[in-house]
Amino acid sequence: LFASVVDAGHRAVIFDRFRGVQDIVVGEGTHFLIPWVQKPIIFDCRSRPRNVPVITGSKDLQNVNITLRILFRPVTAQLPRIFTSIGEDYDERVLPSITTEILKSVVVRTM
Repeated sequence: LFASVVDAGHRAVIFDRFRGVQDIVVGEGTHFLIPWVQKPIIFDCRSRPRNVPVITGSKDLQNVNITLRILFRPVTAQLPRIFTSIGEDYDERVLPSITTEILKSVVVRTM
């Protein structure tokens, strides 16, 4: 057995080589795992900022530069599902596309 330490503000999903990603989310503390069979995937569950710059066009065909600052964190109960469907870099894959579309719709409505 080896010990895996999950720091404060983090959660871990256990990947088992025989059963796959387990549905339980492990909280803070020291946890014992079977070497080579089980591996912890640790997620940061604290609120983190992200700045997304967007250049979009207004109704009068001018370019508008907007930067949106987002505070985000994952839903801890959904971490196994997030890991299996999107991956560890979920924020890099999901946030830019969502924020770009939302900002463009806001600019179109206000301009």
